[in-house]
Amino acid sequence: MTRKHCASSFQVKYSIYRPSGNDTAFVYGLNYTKEQKKKINDAIMAKHANVEQVGFVEIGKRPELQMAGGEFCGNATRSAASIYLNGKEGNLQMLVNSKDVINTGIDENGKAWCEIPLYHGNDVIREIEHGVFIVKMNGMISVVVQKEVAKKFLVNKENLKSEGMNLIHKYKLENSEAVGIMFCETEQELLKINPIVWVKAIDTLFYETACGSGTTAVCMVEAFLKKQNQKIDILQPSGLVITASIINEEGHISKATISGNAETDGKTYSMEISLEEDNKMKRNRNIKAITIDKIEDFMELYRVLRELPYFENWTDEMIYEEYRDLESSGHIYGYYLDNKCVGLITFRPMRLVYHHPVYYEHPEKVAYLADMTVLKEYRGNGIGTNLMKYTEVLIQRKIHIQITY
Repeated sequence: MTRKHCASSFQVKYSIYRPSGNDTAFVYGLNYTKEQKKKINDAIMAKHANVEQVGFVEIGKRPELQMAGGEFCGNATRSAASIYLNGKEGNLQMLVNSKDVINTGIDENGKAWCEIPLYHGNDVIREIEHGVFIVKMNGMISVVVQKEVAKKFLVNKENLKSEGMNLIHKYKLENSEAVGIMFCETEQELLKINPIVWVKAIDTLFYETACGSGTTAVCMVEAFLKKQNQKIDILQPSGLVITASIINEEGHISKATISGNAETDGKTYSMEISLEEDNKMKRNRNIKAITIDKIEDFMELYRVLRELPYFENWTDEMIYEEYRDLESSGHIYGYYLDNKCVGLITFRPMRLVYHHPVYYEHPEKVAYLADMTVLKEYRGNGIGTNLMKYTEVLIQRKIHIQITY
């Protein structure tokens, strides 16, 4: 690690690839801390609205890929192969996320491909309810919602992200490293997926333009149902195709491969990453995200709104629904003293606030600060001020937008 990594800022260089439309930034260098990777991930995504994920590579060394969130990504893996092979035909083995050695490369047609690491157990594929399958892979769980069931979700695709998070909660997948919800349909006589992908470590939720792992999962379900090998061209939201090939040996899926285009603009970008905001965040170690296992803390703080000076009509059922809504489309943070939650703040990107009375020309650049409460006996100690300052830094860091109240 260079001296710059230890200073108040450091510089990164990166390239952007477009595997079947799934724009991916590759940072050059592997020796970053987990916190620095998340910082780099957020900064690149704030600068490049098209980038959906960030990986780390190092040219001149053994082929290796590390994803910012630690998830396995087939599209990123085959794009990284293109980087290491300089776009030329060839095969290689790549270490991914320091745990999986993946066969990957570029074929004679210029298509970047990779094998998908398979989960080996008795529950690789299971139908959790009619037309909905859970597929386990190393580093990723996919929920395949088949066409007939997916119809009701696809009526309004603007709500797919929240619908995807609802299914993650419904099937109790919140503790998984990464979850992809694949809503299937037919378009241009091809099977098409609409992928909603959530990565726990970096708390990102995307309606992805393409998803290699999800494409694999859909093809695995077809191989499972038809009890034979499958090779399917699957249309992505980008309008491009990823081809998935599955080997089914006597009911056991032994190999899965994806292939497709992996284009790049040929540019190398650079960015100065400031640590100033990180230092501000570290001074607020009492503030933590309120996750599903701490929902009772959320309930208790929202009940404060029933009291003076608010007198709002919040029933427990309404509070629970508010949590579910915020969890899927917003952010929830609590202020903790000796493991007791004594303060709360919530906010949403304005583009996810459907009935706000103020019109914004660019709602994606505005955050709506929804509620803030502090238990009565803890007021007057600067807890609300700390929550506000923390949230302002967080909004600039995670969403890179202005704030409205």
